[in-house]
Amino acid sequence: MKKRIKKIKRNKGEKKRVKKTAKKIKISRKSKKVLRHKSRRSLKTKSGPRHRRSSGKIKRIKKYKAKISKFKNVIGRGALEQLFESLVKVKLMKFFFRNPIDVFSTREILKMARANKSAVKQEIKKLEKIGLIDSKKRQGRIVYFLNPNFDFLEELKNLILKSTVSSKSKLVNDIRKTGNIKLLILGGIFRNSETDGADILIVGDKINPRKLTTFLKDLEAEVGRELNCASMSAKEFNYRYDMYDRFVRDLINENKDILINKLNLW
Repeated sequence: MKKRIKKIKRNKGEKKRVKKTAKKIKISRKSKKVLRHKSRRSLKTKSGPRHRRSSGKIKRIKKYKAKISKFKNVIGRGALEQLFESLVKVKLMKFFFRNPIDVFSTREILKMARANKSAVKQEIKKLEKIGLIDSKKRQGRIVYFLNPNFDFLEELKNLILKSTVSSKSKLVNDIRKTGNIKLLILGGIFRNSETDGADILIVGDKINPRKLTTFLKDLEAEVGRELNCASMSAKEFNYRYDMYDRFVRDLINENKDILINKLNLW
């Protein structure tokens, strides 16, 4: 009997211990949940205003950058772009003045202008409205051409074609992105001369062909027609210069516009 009583007491004691431990586990779990909830709330309250502040700062920075970009765009533009208030309009006028006899479809104009489609179409309508260009149907599509009977045609042509490049400093920065440029000379169309062998001479090493083609296409869009470009390495140029190559000697004569000169030729 005594043994049985002892066993029952032990069992009861064990049950009590189990219950206590279970209660402790439950309390610990609850406390952990409460702590987690509190920490989340504290994080939300702390991060909320900070997040708002950061978003406000980001908005201010974006506005400031937008103002700076607008200011830079105005500075980067030439006198004609600021006068006519549209770079696309100046590009189109140069394009039609450079090609007074030819007719062009909208697709061909877009390809040459390298500008936004809607902006180009809008400027074409404006130029057609004032009578500078005219249109007609050819083979089921509309083509555009320069109106030779436009008033002040010669005066406007001389004004527009006098400025070939809007910003020479921008041109130098853009060409430097193509590779290690050591010599850059502008001639031909940039000097209003048709006797020069090339419009632009580029001498350099490690020139990226893809970047060079995009640079030339953008320049052609700004000028208004295809350019005759002469590109060569510094080694080839030095060899041809030392051999008194006539083509090279004609390109670097005193009448040309030298923008980059790292070869110390003069």
